[in-house]
Amino acid sequence: MKRQLLLISLIILSVVLLAACDPVSMPPQDDVGFIYGQEATFESLEVVILESFPVRVMVTVTGYLPDGCVVLDEISSGRDGFDFTLMATTHRPAGDVVCTEALVPFTETVELEVLGLEAGAYTVHAQEQTATFELAVDNIMEEPVVGDQEGPASEVIQGTVVYLNSMDILIMESFPVQVSVALQGDLPDGCTTIQSVESSLEGQTFTITFRTHRPADQMCTQALVPFEETVSLDVYGLPAGEYTVIANDLTETFTLDVDNTP
Repeated sequence: MKRQLLLISLIILSVVLLAACDPVSMPPQDDVGFIYGQEATFESLEVVILESFPVRVMVTVTGYLPDGCVVLDEISSGRDGFDFTLMATTHRPAGDVVCTEALVPFTETVELEVLGLEAGAYTVHAQEQTATFELAVDNIMEEPVVGDQEGPASEVIQGTVVYLNSMDILIMESFPVQVSVALQGDLPDGCTTIQSVESSLEGQTFTITFRTHRPADQMCTQALVPFEETVSLDVYGLPAGEYTVIANDLTETFTLDVDNTP
């Protein structure tokens, strides 16, 4: 009987020891994601009205990000009556990442949607900053009345013709690095407007393309119309090296000192 009790005790002790030696299972760790927010601070606003019709209104925004981990995604605009509001969207790594504890300045240009607005004074709000501009006349392109004219209704001519005067590359002191291109030039006449400015990457060369349109069969002022555009280049994840930017007959280069991947 004593031998049976001793045997049972040894078996129980062995089970306890084996359980104590089993490795502790750890929960799987998720990949580091991003925390999205509005961590940008606006410092100044400058409104630029392009001398064209319909009028185009651009807002140049300067400010700073709180540290080197925060990335500015976009600055969007909304309108309520005669008031425009700008809002910045940012993101930062969600994991335990070491960040440079220094303010990171930025400059961005935002185009306001003013086509079709009536004449009047408008205010632009961006956090504590405000700026105003005025539309002297209703910003509406008159539509031709098909029943009162001979021939077909006016059509829109698509094109790519712009005359570039300068191109500057802006590299934000953040990580991952953000790169934008500031372009200045002229449109060929008072009817041509810019629909979009697009960039594409092939190898280590970015090519910037303008898309324009103008009404067909319409009298236009035969004078150059100046414009300014800022284009963000998609450099996230690119390896270190020298890159070339081409826009019409202008060429500039910039260098990524390290791989642009956090």
